[in-house]
Amino acid sequence: MSIATDIDQAGALLGARRIPEAIAALSKVVAKRPRESRALHMLGVAHAMSGHPREAEDFLRKAKDLKPQSAQILTDLAAFLTSMQRDREALPLLEAACKREPGFHLAQFYSGIALSNLVRPREALKFFDRLAAADPSNPVYQQNRAALLAELERFDEAEIIADQLLKRHPAMPEALLVKSVAATGRGDLDEAVAICDRIVSRDRNFIKAIFHRGYVNLLGGRLAAGWPDYEARFARDRIAPPLANVPLWAGEPLHTRSLMVFAEQGLGDTLMMCRYLPLLVERGAEVLLLVRRSMFRILRGVTGKVQCVDTPPSDRKIDFQIGMMSLPGRFQTELATIPAKTPYLLAEADRAERWKQIIGEHGFKIGIAWQGNSNVKMDIGRSLPLREFFPLSQLPGVRLISLQKDSGADQIADLPAGMRVETPGPGFDSGPNAFVDTAAVMHNMDLIITSDTSIPHLAGALRRPVWVALKKIPEWRFMLDRADSPWYPDMKLFRQTKTGEWRGVFEQMAGELRQRGP
Repeated sequence: MSIATDIDQAGALLGARRIPEAIAALSKVVAKRPRESRALHMLGVAHAMSGHPREAEDFLRKAKDLKPQSAQILTDLAAFLTSMQRDREALPLLEAACKREPGFHLAQFYSGIALSNLVRPREALKFFDRLAAADPSNPVYQQNRAALLAELERFDEAEIIADQLLKRHPAMPEALLVKSVAATGRGDLDEAVAICDRIVSRDRNFIKAIFHRGYVNLLGGRLAAGWPDYEARFARDRIAPPLANVPLWAGEPLHTRSLMVFAEQGLGDTLMMCRYLPLLVERGAEVLLLVRRSMFRILRGVTGKVQCVDTPPSDRKIDFQIGMMSLPGRFQTELATIPAKTPYLLAEADRAERWKQIIGEHGFKIGIAWQGNSNVKMDIGRSLPLREFFPLSQLPGVRLISLQKDSGADQIADLPAGMRVETPGPGFDSGPNAFVDTAAVMHNMDLIITSDTSIPHLAGALRRPVWVALKKIPEWRFMLDRADSPWYPDMKLFRQTKTGEWRGVFEQMAGELRQRGP
């Protein structure tokens, strides 16, 4: 029997999903012909299907080295990398595959998936638009188009596609989820939850629907209903707790027990939820906080009896662990029981005095921030152009002082005529400790005005007066239809009335400042 026949038979086994037999047959071929690219390629695919990532990557890369121009091998290696959340490595391979074979749908498909995972939805949508145009009846292409349109807050277009899919596939969970997201975008939270209920009643393991239901309930202020479903974020995002053999804290007594709290989302989430650390200490727990080292210093206000670490400890016994965003649920937090006493973080007095001398005391000083982390999906629509602050800059006596770091700070060089934004100057939060200078500068501001970034959480924790510019359907913690925040007593919320429209938000702010007479 020839090598080609052996490979064909192994391919038939692989096609029939008789994976162990296929691996055994292909391994025999590779033992005889170590440079047989077709066998190496198929063996890599078989190991990927069998859940053997190290072997899968090894064989796929060997196949690629032998046939670097093969669009199929490039795409299969990229698909494997995408499955391992290594999308940045996958993209160059997919670009090469698409260049080699411009009409290769599988390479286009995974290009869209990788770009979506990298929070580049507009680029991802272009691939799925092309795929859907080439094969309009393909439900996978259409479903991905709809999901990306919803992500981009183009809800009407997304819902049209979802409805078309549901005519042909009445119980398609992905299409129903798009409908739920679109309902959320309209502010119809009851419908959004009802659709998720329908999905989960059919498939209790559809994690995205469970998570979205929790998110929508939190957005609607139904915290008790929201917290349990919000735990699905770990499965949805494939986040594993940092300690492999330590149970998650489910509310057990903590007296004399050790508990490691780990920061699992953004810096704003850490600033918001660190308020629960003293409550854990009050329960008698020995608390460790796993957080990036740069946050140790700003958190000192709540970590006096908490040990901060930046790597999971290996030299001590830990009884329980818990994600920081799970703490409100464990404390059965409802709107009326949010631990909202502020300030729970403090600016360092000597730094505040130093920045006071640098900034000066003249004028009505407004610290501003406008852009968050663009690499996370929740940033879509919540950051705003610095130019939107123009109406505030025209008010007599107002000084706009930038609190922006890194991303977005370049906009200061491109302002409309007559608009001025000051910067704190050299050395602003340039050291290893995050937010210490930001907190000190905030201490010297009359008001903070910001988009939904980490900045409103820091200002709220410091109990500084802060106004937040919010997109029409904001992140869950800002809820809907209220001008205040139950999490921060000194926060005021200004909301879009139309998706993407900021002018009315800043005109309202300018009107209130005129009445105050800054």
